Amino acid sequence: MATNNAKLVELKPELSRGQTKLMFDQAYSYAESFRDSIPPVERLSAAAAAWAVGAARQDELERKDKQKEGVESLDEDKQPQKEIQKKIPNFVFAAFGDEIVSRLNQLQFTELTLGTLSNESNNFRGKEWNIDEKYPIEIRASHHPPGHKRHASRLVFVQDTDGQYKEYAMLEPRTGQLPIGTQALANIIPGETYTANATVSIPGKPIVNFTIREISNFAYPVRTFNAEDVTIEIGTKTVPSQTVKIKLDGKTLGELDADSVKQLEAFNLVKDGQPLNLKLKTISENEKLGFLLASSPNGNLLRINRISNYDYKGQTFNDENYRNLILQVSPTQVKDAVFLNGQPLGVLFFKKDKEALKEIGVLQPGKLTQVQANIQSNYSTAILKLDPETVQYPQTWIKESQAFGTQQVNQQQQQMIEATAPILTKIKERPTILFASREDKMLGVTLMAVDNHKLPTVTQWLQQKNVVFAQLSPEEVPLETKKGLAVFNLVNSSTSDSVKALMIKKFGAVIESPQEYQSKVRSLLNRPNPLQPSQPIDENQVASNQQSTANGQVVQEQQTSPTTPVAAPSVNEVVITGKPIPMNYPLMMYGQNNPLPVDSCIDAMRGHGRVHTTRAYEPYKQYGFKEGDIAIAYGGLNVNASGGGKQVAFRVGKQYQITPQMIADPSYQQQWADMEKHSPQAIAELFTGKSQVWGLQMEPLGDYVDGKILPFPQAQNQVTPPQETHLPSVTIEDLRNWYDNANSLGKSDDYKKRIVEVANAFKAGQPLSGKAYAAMQQDKTQLEKLHRLTEMAQRIGAVWGQPAQDGSTVVRGKVYDLAYNAERKDLAIAHKNGQIIFSLESGKVQTNQITQELLQAFEQANNHAQAILAKSKVQETEIQQ
Repeated sequence: MATNNAKLVELKPELSRGQTKLMFDQAYSYAESFRDSIPPVERLSAAAAAWAVGAARQDELERKDKQKEGVESLDEDKQPQKEIQKKIPNFVFAAFGDEIVSRLNQLQFTELTLGTLSNESNNFRGKEWNIDEKYPIEIRASHHPPGHKRHASRLVFVQDTDGQYKEYAMLEPRTGQLPIGTQALANIIPGETYTANATVSIPGKPIVNFTIREISNFAYPVRTFNAEDVTIEIGTKTVPSQTVKIKLDGKTLGELDADSVKQLEAFNLVKDGQPLNLKLKTISENEKLGFLLASSPNGNLLRINRISNYDYKGQTFNDENYRNLILQVSPTQVKDAVFLNGQPLGVLFFKKDKEALKEIGVLQPGKLTQVQANIQSNYSTAILKLDPETVQYPQTWIKESQAFGTQQVNQQQQQMIEATAPILTKIKERPTILFASREDKMLGVTLMAVDNHKLPTVTQWLQQKNVVFAQLSPEEVPLETKKGLAVFNLVNSSTSDSVKALMIKKFGAVIESPQEYQSKVRSLLNRPNPLQPSQPIDENQVASNQQSTANGQVVQEQQTSPTTPVAAPSVNEVVITGKPIPMNYPLMMYGQNNPLPVDSCIDAMRGHGRVHTTRAYEPYKQYGFKEGDIAIAYGGLNVNASGGGKQVAFRVGKQYQITPQMIADPSYQQQWADMEKHSPQAIAELFTGKSQVWGLQMEPLGDYVDGKILPFPQAQNQVTPPQETHLPSVTIEDLRNWYDNANSLGKSDDYKKRIVEVANAFKAGQPLSGKAYAAMQQDKTQLEKLHRLTEMAQRIGAVWGQPAQDGSTVVRGKVYDLAYNAERKDLAIAHKNGQIIFSLESGKVQTNQITQELLQAFEQANNHAQAILAKSKVQETEIQQ
């Protein structure tokens, strides 16, 4: 910050931690005294009042930002704006914490409105839901791209009969919202009926199907028709208009919301010219969804919509005094309508419907014709009725801006960050310091202090240079640790002259004076301490449940109480990482005898040896955890089902890709069955043909109850440790094929050189490692995909391809373009945005960014092309005959 003509008056030391704590203690004491001075029966209303005063509305803050940017309206008659202050309601939380918590004991909004039911993304279109049945649901962030109706919204996924959660509908923007990752049981109930399909069948005349619209605006807004036969009347008659406008000083302000109209109808106030005495307050100035609230002297609120479409567009209201406003009730309108029991049911809209009804003599001007019709309601929305007792919130809440990618970037802030990037790098980076005191020289060691952020890189470099070293613990070097340095002792005899010269050239000469070394370390800024999350269960704590016997053997100490937590972790010591992983599936035995006393996956984890799970996607990525983390497996929300309602904490083990060869290998099938407790037959039945299959090793720790890990029942203490994965047999021919595949895939020379080294070691008797085997299988699978892609590209080109000047065949699709030349063995696939996704030149891969989405798109196009080619062949045969 820079100032002109400033005068330094006084310098004061910063507040100490003790002084800060004392000030906060005094503030909390004042908040408690304030709360105690209020009678208990009045505290809830006092909390609401304090919140209204102490918390800023989001729309006020947005309006303040607009004023800063100079985008406020410049209308002459605009009311002067009050100063908008950003308020933080810390006092309310301190004084009325109990009152706030009392309103959060149970979910307040249990009925959520779902929309876009007719969208193609709905996996349950046409399904009739049992309104008495509760279905497992999960709230997820939309994965749809910009432009899609469901982009940047919360989606409701419903568990299907196969146990998988599938996309159903979108939470409406104006309904209650739940955190992303929330799970619950809910009833799915048909929502409002806006339209209905009707069928009229008159003997001797053609059957006519037509649509009845705007049902919710007339006499039967809540009635539903389930293929019912009813007597209706059709004709061109006057029907009431539903639009109620409100005027201020002779100009139209906006339209009353439908709920507000109903509120006034209860008092018989919906009349043309009806005066109202109201205060106005703008809530949203959005161009499409802008609205304001009007409050009456009795405290009733009315919502006025579409304020940006009329005479006061752009004007903001924040009244302290009441205004005189007038209702304008639109007169009745003549429309082609449908009547039931003399009351309007809805209107006809489509021209083809009206013409068809006129042809059979049903629709006539000024006259109602009575006919029998079969009517079926169409539901454009559904109601998700949640069971509050089953709601499970995610362990980690995700911000909407992060989930939907809508986070706004402050350009000024971004420019400042970019401008200060060089100095920030210097501040953060720590220099490497070489030091050797007289005693160190006698012992033949040199001390090296390095940036602790570079620890893995430095360790790897020293190992590559064959330098013998030992890292000092942070407790041994507290000053260096405070400055963000890690310290190594290097053995001089293991450090070659060339390495020594390289280190001195890069890091400077070895400091020999302890004072100079200490001075240089102290000159560095202290590295800020990161926010420390609660740590997972300590290995030493887990080991504390074990005792050593006289002969040195370790035995498991028996737990005497089933309520004693494993390793006695407190709530703060158990850190659950990632999303819970479902285990709400039965053990699949395929007719074989089940040797276990349990029949579900979750119960098999509870001391019966299930230490592995198999998924059709990468577990680490899907659930957000990694090896060594503690995660949760759950048995579903239905507590009456086998394993339902149970949660098991487990330590995450290794994940690895299961290849088709492993799935087909009988020895691996048996090993897999021993880990999963399914039948060996299950893996082939469930996962053959899947694009990718992953295995995840697990170490069950205990039941997860109320934030603590409790031991499994005593009869189930023995848990089978994770087993090593045995690989199928490999021959030297397989390794030769691996080299050829890598060459075809365009792998680097270093990669192919490593394959040769692996092959030589294999011939010398060294077994193939799991990592090498996985890489070999991955290359094989990748090449098979490329062959398949090339085959499909040629077939697609045969149907839709256009010849190019260079002899290539070019196909331009909606999302992808491709070009191939069979003679030159060239193939190129590009996205419409110009990105090259795959490139093959002379049979060698140059660019390879193939995704599962691309393969699926080509499979669909290939199937279509095959159908066209098959049809052409049949027609050609018929012509020849």
